[in-house]
Amino acid sequence: MATYPSSGSTLTSRISTGLSTQIIVKVGTDTVGAIQNLSITQTRNIERVKEVGLDGILEAVPNQATTYEATLERIVFDRLRLPEAFMRGFINIKSQLIPFDILIIDQTNGSGDGAVVHTLKNCWFNRYNPSYRADNFILSEGASIVFEDIYTTLGNSSANAAQGGSRGVNFEVNERERATDRGSGGAGGGGGFRGTLDVSSLINQVFES
Repeated sequence: MATYPSSGSTLTSRISTGLSTQIIVKVGTDTVGAIQNLSITQTRNIERVKEVGLDGILEAVPNQATTYEATLERIVFDRLRLPEAFMRGFINIKSQLIPFDILIIDQTNGSGDGAVVHTLKNCWFNRYNPSYRADNFILSEGASIVFEDIYTTLGNSSANAAQGGSRGVNFEVNERERATDRGSGGAGGGGGFRGTLDVSSLINQVFES
């Protein structure tokens, strides 16, 4: 495997760039088709702590829970409106009573055990805007979705998807970070850590390797 001398990026005959054609979006066991765009925003507020007498930042500390939102656009296809395409039995989002999960499967590294699976947990529609245009006869719809949590695993397992990539990047390891990233741990075992600031002895956390 050849690598570029300055950056270490791989230079081979294989495609190393992630492609949208390798992405599958599913709700339950059904694939959601005709999606034109799906963007996920993860927001974590960081407080810049200052003090009198210090011309700078004393410390930067997260001060709120991380929030998650997804925006998407979809062509009206197979006579399915957007909520229907996400396996909901309604058209108008005021009708939603029960949250649902979305699976985003990245098959860049292969299907099955090689796939990277992102789970958007307990999704709620909070915006839905069908669009009817005279200058484009194809009907399209947009929506935004708020969800409680996101976690990422490798294939059908509960293993961490962060494996260092094809380059085998030697990343710094903290087991609580990795447990949170794969959605494991939590009260009773398997409840799933939602974040990292509730860890015991937070002030003493370090990388393990």
